[in-house]
Amino acid sequence: MIVEMRTYKVKRGTRPKILEVLRGKTFAELKRIGVKCWGPYASIEDETTIFWMRGFPDEASRQSMSGQFYGGAAWKTELADAFMPNLEKYDVVAVEMPESAVKWVV
Repeated sequence: MIVEMRTYKVKRGTRPKILEVLRGKTFAELKRIGVKCWGPYASIEDETTIFWMRGFPDEASRQSMSGQFYGGAAWKTELADAFMPNLEKYDVVAVEMPESAVKWVV
C-alpha cells in the first residue's frame, strides 16, 4: 500500500480547529472515497504541528482518490476554506508499506 505521512504547520491558535475539521468532515469524506486515515496527532513539542497519515491501495488509487477528494464538493465548498488560510506549511512523504504496519482509525 502507499502511505502518505503528512505534517502540517498551522497558524498559532488554530490547531484545535484544524484537528476538529480533520477528525470530522475531512475523515468522513476520505472514508467515503475509500482512503484510510490514521491520526491526527498534535505535537507535544510544538503547538503548531499536526501529524497524520493517509493510506491507499496503490499509486493509481492514490492519484484517483486524491483527485476525487480535492475535486469534490466537500473540499471546494467547506474544507479548503477551513484548512488553507490556517496552514503555514505542509509536508507529505509517500512511502510503500504493508497495510498491516498501521492500525488504521478510518
